[in-house]
Amino acid sequence: MSFPLVPIFLGSQLFIAAADGVPTIDVQKTCRAAASVTSGTSTQRDVEICVSSEQKAREQMVKDWSQYAAGDKARCVQAGPKVYLPSYVEWLTCLEMETAVKKMREENKTPASPTQRQR
Repeated sequence: MSFPLVPIFLGSQLFIAAADGVPTIDVQKTCRAAASVTSGTSTQRDVEICVSSEQKAREQMVKDWSQYAAGDKARCVQAGPKVYLPSYVEWLTCLEMETAVKKMREENKTPASPTQRQR
């Protein structure tokens, strides 16, 4: 089943919401804003490094999107009007942390030994 992409204007950011897909954000705008916040002035090199990192993070998210739990996507991928600088790097980090925590919890659940079950 295919759903059309729907542009949603939230504040000054443009998000493209695709059903069950990674939202699209304006990384140029995010990176320029981030560079100006961190260094006081936005240098082209800072923006280029940021854009490259954001693009790599988005590619990884797209690749692994179907493997992330719906609840994790809802918690981590915040694309609403209250988000000042939406970031694929931030979203990917959150999704990876959620996945790692679940994996660690599963690994720490050891089945009871036969002697423990008899008690």
